[in-house]
Amino acid sequence: MRKWLIILLFCLGLGLIGYPAASNVVTGWRQQGVLTAYKRQLSTASQTQLKALQRALQQEETTDQTTVQDPFKADSKGFVETTPLALVAIPKINVELPVFANTSEQVLQKYAGVVRGTDTPQGKRNQHSLITAHRGLPGAQLFTDLPRLQRGDRFYLKNAYGLMTYEVTNLRTVKAATRQPIQRVATKNQVTLMTCTPYMINTHRLLVTGQRIPNETQTIPQGKFVWDWYKIGLIVLAGVLIMGGMWTGYRRYRRSKEGR
Repeated sequence: MRKWLIILLFCLGLGLIGYPAASNVVTGWRQQGVLTAYKRQLSTASQTQLKALQRALQQEETTDQTTVQDPFKADSKGFVETTPLALVAIPKINVELPVFANTSEQVLQKYAGVVRGTDTPQGKRNQHSLITAHRGLPGAQLFTDLPRLQRGDRFYLKNAYGLMTYEVTNLRTVKAATRQPIQRVATKNQVTLMTCTPYMINTHRLLVTGQRIPNETQTIPQGKFVWDWYKIGLIVLAGVLIMGGMWTGYRRYRRSKEGR
C-alpha cells in the first residue's frame, strides 16, 4: 500500500510540474504559427501591399486618449483571429508575441493586444500605444517576466511600418482602476507594455514605457533564456528520477549478489 501511495504522489507531482511546461510548448506552437505567417506576409509584401497594410493600421487609429478601460476587467467580444497589428519582441526575457487590436480573454490567453483608447503602433511622434498581455498563466509565458526589465533595456515592434526599436525609460505601478495610465508627448513616439502585478494577486498594473530610438540593426536580437520556477522544477525532477533510478538499480544489484 505504501509503495502505491508513493507512486501516486510522485505522479501527482510530475503532473503539477510538467503541465506548465507542456502547455507552454503547445501555446508556443500556436504563437509561432501566427508569427511565422505574419513575418512571411511582411517580408514578401510589395510596396502596394505594404501601403494597404499601413492604411488598415491607420483605420484602427484612435483620436481620443482620455479614458482607457482596464483590459483585464472589460472583455471585448467578437474577436476573429486575422492579421496582427504588429509583433512585439523583448529579447531580455525571450518573448516574441503577435499583437492584435483586441484585448478579449481569447487574445490575452495566447497573445498580446493593443488597449482600446490608445494608439495603433505606427512609429510616429505624438503617439503612445499601450500593449498588454497576461502574467502568471500556467499554460503560457506571455508577460510573466516583464518585471525583469530595467531602464535602458530595449524591446522591438515590427509591422507594415518596419522595425521600431524602443528603449525603456520608465517603470511604474498604478492601480487597476486608473483611467488614464499613459499620455502622449508631442515630440516622442512611445510604447508602454502592461501586465498585472503583484504576481497572482493582480490588484495593480505594471507599466514599462519605452521611447522610440533609431534602429541599430534591421533584425531583432536573439532572445535570452530565462530561468523560471517550472524549468528549475523540471531539472530537479529529472535529477530525482535519475538518482532514484540509479539507487533502485544499485539495490537490486546488491540483492542479486547477496542471493547467490
